[in-house]
Amino acid sequence: MSKLDALKQAKSLSDLAYILGEQPKVLSYVLYMIPSTLKYTPFLIPKKSGGTRTIQAPIDRLKRIQRALADLLQDIQEEISTKRKVDKRHAVSHGFKRKLSIITNARNHRNKTYVFNSDLENFFPSINFGRVYGFFVHNETFSLDPKVATVIAQIACHDNSLPQGSPCSPIISDYIGHILDMRLSRLASRHRCTYTRYVDDLSFSTSQPNFPKEIAYQHEGDHKWLAGDALVKNVFKTGFKLNHAKTRVQYKLSRQEATGLIVNRKVGVPTEFYHLTRAMCHSLFNQGFAFVVKDGIAQPVSDAVVRGRLSYIHHVRSMQNTLEKGPSLQGTAPFRLYQRYLNFKSFYGISQPVIIGEGVTDTIYLKAALNQLAGKFPNLIDVGHGTKEHKLTFFKYGKSSRELMGLSGGTGELKNLLGDYRKRISGFKFGGANPVIILVDNDDGAEKFFKTLGSMTKTKVTGTDPFYYVYANLYAVPIPPTGGPVAAIEGLFDPSLLNIPHEGKKLDLTNKETDGTKFYSKHTFAKSVVRPNQDKIDFTGFEPLLLAIEQVIADFAGRLAAGTAP
Repeated sequence: MSKLDALKQAKSLSDLAYILGEQPKVLSYVLYMIPSTLKYTPFLIPKKSGGTRTIQAPIDRLKRIQRALADLLQDIQEEISTKRKVDKRHAVSHGFKRKLSIITNARNHRNKTYVFNSDLENFFPSINFGRVYGFFVHNETFSLDPKVATVIAQIACHDNSLPQGSPCSPIISDYIGHILDMRLSRLASRHRCTYTRYVDDLSFSTSQPNFPKEIAYQHEGDHKWLAGDALVKNVFKTGFKLNHAKTRVQYKLSRQEATGLIVNRKVGVPTEFYHLTRAMCHSLFNQGFAFVVKDGIAQPVSDAVVRGRLSYIHHVRSMQNTLEKGPSLQGTAPFRLYQRYLNFKSFYGISQPVIIGEGVTDTIYLKAALNQLAGKFPNLIDVGHGTKEHKLTFFKYGKSSRELMGLSGGTGELKNLLGDYRKRISGFKFGGANPVIILVDNDDGAEKFFKTLGSMTKTKVTGTDPFYYVYANLYAVPIPPTGGPVAAIEGLFDPSLLNIPHEGKKLDLTNKETDGTKFYSKHTFAKSVVRPNQDKIDFTGFEPLLLAIEQVIADFAGRLAAGTAP
């Protein structure tokens, strides 16, 4: 049964709850027992055009339900598109859809004579409870039971509108906005224009010598571009309003934009956006903080904003590169800037000691060990007011570390990090106040790592010392030998724990079995055995490792005091 059919057959809150993977009593409690004033936390964010926008952040329990509803509606949207054989390359709406983005939206308007942009005014707030309920009841595709439509509207709406901050607001607004898209697509087609929408941003473009006045025209007095009567009427008839303050037309000989991207020949980020981001990074690398100058006053910019801008630039360039089948981005200035930022934030501009293990499992083990042994290692974890706060930062492996830093885990990549660390941190004038500690298993796989370490430190490295100072703020800590058969970090556990079966399978520390028919992996061991049972596990074997980390921190503090560290 398709997900749409399952939803259409639902007749009650309980039916919908099961479809969303929730218990009916939990859904009922969140919707009807938690006061409306406690369901969301409002906060303001600045608008690019000035002023502020109110974001309503749902509490975790409600957010989980909204996320499940959003996933369901997105899956149904894809079911419908597949059934109707809709080609995403010809999509009209590009906002918050899988495999669609501002880039795919902007590509539709490349190299046109005119590009006309306008916004919908108060897009999310204009979609109220009644519109959400009415859509799911009366839309031919859904035609849901009124009780189910009511519950969906109750999950989605706050203060009689779709809140900005809810995971399900984008997909519901897209369903309702589809009526607008059909009208405006027909209008655009009649006048030989291309039309797309990205959430509340409307774009029309054409290569005709004159832009159709039904969509937009130039006022004779001040030459200002205004929305045409046909456009205004079609938008109004679907329950929306145009924001006339954001109406503009761009000519072929000028710089044309759609959803903030340059579209004259190929899609790209505005040059001044990149230059400002580069200036922020320059300040960060040299002074430890980023800022922008507004009205002659330097205003600080958060790390999240800087990383967001770099990620945005990289995403746009990567998507465009993939679509155009262009050359690798490695070596380009924006790529190197993002790479440099990640190296700075990961290794040098750090406020706590950083631990880099061979993979995510090391982090899970160490956090669990610290939580249980907190009383013995107050320099590594703070216990107060019923909470535990680690005084260490654990390096996070992910897409960015893999694509830009060449780090996805494993002894081989840690060996490479050891060899090129000097290059990674060169040129930074701020930072280096805390050590970076590489943890490496004391097994046969570490032989090349130890060889590289020995050549750098000009000593013979056997892996028996608690730690090794390398260069600047970099250290290496081998997993302390236990004398047992397992030389990897898992050897620090009591052997009986390694023999615990999981779902009828034995632990395979080699990760050689790929199909998981007889054995389970270290990853499963960390997430499904260690993490949920950390309060019951004996972590005594981790004490020498944690002690070595403490010794590194003390050694580096001494080097800083003596002026022998950066």
